Amino acid sequence: MIKDYRILAALAFLGLIVLGLSIKKSVDKDWIKHQKAYYKALDVEFPGPEIKQVNVKTPSGHALIDRCQTCHVGAGNPDAAGFPQPLAAHPPIVPGVAEDPHDFNKIGCSICHDGSSRDLDQHLAHGESHGWIKPLLGGANAQASCVRCHAMESGHLAGAELYEQGRTLFLEKACWGCHTIEGISSSSQAPELTDAGGKFTYEYLVESVVDPKANDEHSKMPLFDWAHDEEVVAALATYLKGQQKDRLRSAESAPIGYIKPKSELARIDEPSVAAGRSLFAGAPFEGSIAKGGCVNCHAIRNSDGDLAGGNIGPELTWTIRQRGRDYTKKHIVNARAHVADSIMPTFKDYNDAELESLVSFLSTLDYTLGDADGAKLYETHCVSCHGEDLNGRGRLAPMLDPLPRDFSKGRFVGAYESRFKTSIKEGVGGTDMPAWKNILSDEQIDRLIEFIKQTSHSAEKAYKRMQAEMPKIGDPERLDYKGKGTVLVAGDPQEGFRQFQKHCTSCHGKLANGKGPNAYALIHPLPRNLINGNFLNQPTVTDERLYQSILLGVPDTSMPGHDHLKDQTILDIIAFIRGNTEEAKP
Repeated sequence: MIKDYRILAALAFLGLIVLGLSIKKSVDKDWIKHQKAYYKALDVEFPGPEIKQVNVKTPSGHALIDRCQTCHVGAGNPDAAGFPQPLAAHPPIVPGVAEDPHDFNKIGCSICHDGSSRDLDQHLAHGESHGWIKPLLGGANAQASCVRCHAMESGHLAGAELYEQGRTLFLEKACWGCHTIEGISSSSQAPELTDAGGKFTYEYLVESVVDPKANDEHSKMPLFDWAHDEEVVAALATYLKGQQKDRLRSAESAPIGYIKPKSELARIDEPSVAAGRSLFAGAPFEGSIAKGGCVNCHAIRNSDGDLAGGNIGPELTWTIRQRGRDYTKKHIVNARAHVADSIMPTFKDYNDAELESLVSFLSTLDYTLGDADGAKLYETHCVSCHGEDLNGRGRLAPMLDPLPRDFSKGRFVGAYESRFKTSIKEGVGGTDMPAWKNILSDEQIDRLIEFIKQTSHSAEKAYKRMQAEMPKIGDPERLDYKGKGTVLVAGDPQEGFRQFQKHCTSCHGKLANGKGPNAYALIHPLPRNLINGNFLNQPTVTDERLYQSILLGVPDTSMPGHDHLKDQTILDIIAFIRGNTEEAKP
C-alpha cells in the first residue's frame, strides 16, 4: 500500500513540474524575451509585453494580419541599427534617400518577406512548416515582392536591382520564347509563368532552372550552361517569384503608392546586321532591352572556325547556306511547320524587321572547313547529332525529334548506302537533317560516306538487303495460297485505315504520328511520324520505299518485316498513309 502512494506522489510531483514549465513558457515566451532584450539595449524600462500587429488592406477587402514586429521590434527604429537580430533596425529599402518611404507601421514585414505573418512561433512565422507556399524571403530575394505594390514590367525602381536583372535575363536567355508572362511574352510551348511566384516557392523555381527534370522527369526544358552561375539563377528566380497575380497594385490599395516606370523594351523597326547580332546574343540593342538570346541554345563559328554558344540546338554557322533566308525566317516563327515534333520555341513575337535582322546576321557567317579527311568532316559537321560513336546519340540528340540515325550498325549502312549521298546533299525533309550541298563538295561527301562505312561495325559491313519490287495493279497476289487467281487492285484508304489500326498502332500510334504505346520502349531510332508531310512528300520517299519498309522491315531498327501480310493489305495501308499525310510546308 505504501509503495502505491509513493508512485502516486511521484506522478503528482512530475505533473507539477510539467505545469510549472508550461506556465513559465506561457509567461516568458521567446517574443517576450526579445522585447525585454530590446528595451534593455535601449536602456529603457520594459513597458510590458505587447503583440505588435499591422493590418494591411488588400484588394479583396480582407486585412493582411502582420505580427512580425512583435519579435522584430526595432525594425522601424534607426536607433536600433547596430542591435542583434531580431532586434535590429531594417536597413533602407531604397538606397541613397534621406527618408525611406516604406513605413513598417503601415506595411508590416510579410508583404516583402512572406512567411506566416499571424504566427508568433519563429518556425511557423518564417514559413518553415512543411508545404507552406510562402517560406521566408531574405536579403535581395525579397525584391520579388516589390511587384505587389509597384509596376515592375519595365523601367527602373530603386532598391529592386536584382529583380530588374532577372527581368533582363528572362529576355536575354530567351525564356520568353517558351514561357508566357502576361505583358511580356505569349508563347505556349511551356508552362505559363504569369503566376509562377504565387504557385511556387523561390527554392522550387531555383531547382527547376538548375535541374529541369527534378520536378518533372519528362520535362523538355534544356539544362542551360548558364544554369551553373548562381548569381544568374538567383536573379532569374527572383524575377519569376515576382510573377504573382495577387497584388496590391492600385493607388487606393497600395500602402506606399503605385509607380509605373517608363518602358525600356526595344522593338527594332529598321533591319540591320548589328540589330541581328544583338538579338542573337541576347544583348541590349542601342541601350535598351531587346528580346533575343539564340546563343543560349545555338553555337556559331567565327572566321577561324572557333565554336562559341549553346550546345542545345543545332549549330547555325551553315544555316542560311543550307536552308535559305525565307525558310529560316519561317522556322524562327514556327519551327513545327517544318519539323512536326521540334522543341524549338515559337518566336512569333518577332516583327518583320527583327526577323530580317536575324537572318542578315546569320548570312554573314561564311566559315568553310576546306580540305579535310572523312574523320574531320564528320567531327565538324555530324558529331553533334550523330555522336562520336556514330550511334545517333550526339549531344544534341535528346533535343531532336525524330532522333538522328544510328550509323554504328553495319546492317543499316549496308542496306541504305545508296541513299546516303542524296540525304547528305539534299537533307531529309521533316527532320533536323539539313542539306549540305552548298557547304560540302561531292568529293567531301564521298570521303564522309567512306568514313561512315569504315567506322561502322566491321562484322556486318557485308550485309546486303533483299530486293523486293513493288507489285503493280493487276499483278497476282503474292499470298494467293489457294490459287484463286486473285489480282491486285488500287489501294483502298478506308481498308488501309482498318489494317493500320490492327497491325501498326502499337508503335506508330492510332494517329499515325509515331507516338504509339510501345514507341518509347523501342530501340533507337523511334517509329516514324507517318503524318509528317515534309518527310512523306519528299521525292525519295516513294510508294516502293514504303512497300519495302513494310514488307522487309528496316535493318537495325525495331521495324520488323511484315511478309505475312498480303500485298493488297500493304497497298491499302500505303493508300491510307498517303491520304492521311499532312500537306508539306515550305
